[in-house]
Amino acid sequence: MTQAAITPDAPHASQQPLRRQWRHGLRCLLRFITTPSDLANSFEAMFALAGPTVQKQFDEFASDPVGRRLLDERPRQELNELLCDRERLEALPKGSFADAYLDYMGGDGMGSADYFLEAADIDEKGARFGWSEDQIWFVKRMANSHDLFHVCSGYDREITGEVGVLAFTAGQVPLLPLRLVMLWLVTLKPSQPLRWLRFVRNAYLHGKRTPPLACVDYEAILPMPLEEARRAMGIAPMDEMHPGGVPGKGAVLEQLERRVELV
Repeated sequence: MTQAAITPDAPHASQQPLRRQWRHGLRCLLRFITTPSDLANSFEAMFALAGPTVQKQFDEFASDPVGRRLLDERPRQELNELLCDRERLEALPKGSFADAYLDYMGGDGMGSADYFLEAADIDEKGARFGWSEDQIWFVKRMANSHDLFHVCSGYDREITGEVGVLAFTAGQVPLLPLRLVMLWLVTLKPSQPLRWLRFVRNAYLHGKRTPPLACVDYEAILPMPLEEARRAMGIAPMDEMHPGGVPGKGAVLEQLERRVELV
């Protein structure tokens, strides 16, 4: 996607630079790493340290033709409402991106971004950290990005797939907490250090080499056949990015997977 330069007088341009709250953010990140079940600290760390990244990602979105159109639409499309509407998604063609998304999300009680939006309290945190209303809407639009990135990239729901999509996201969205978590991820498979390091590195490059997924018109992509949608988004096939396949879990990852399941 070609990105035009955004100027200060553009209708949706960021006016004030967003800054990182270093001390607060790193303190919360350390608490989350030592107690992964404490999601409140993960959200607080992410938002406290996200300022410049939110600004950069939003400005890229606002300068992209798709982003500008979505920002200018009234009423604006609410991606999360569509992704929560199982009937609308089931009406889309079999084999489509929407069909793959439903399959990934599971049965009738499938999850949604509602829990994330409630737990993260984006309106409160966004206002506290100086985000504009447009920026808050943009972050809410991408609230389902974790699940969407799973379907886009091809990483499954196994713990190795979760690690893969975290590294993919770190390459796609340069959030400092994700970069720091990357350093932790490479320690999770000491029995096969070289293969594991290669997997995490390639997953990161997978995200980095993919055009910005924040600028995708998901409403238009959802009805497309899955592989056609991936090509339209410029996403390389999994076997091309991971020619050696996905490493086995090993004892460390299996233990982590059990801990996550208990949360």
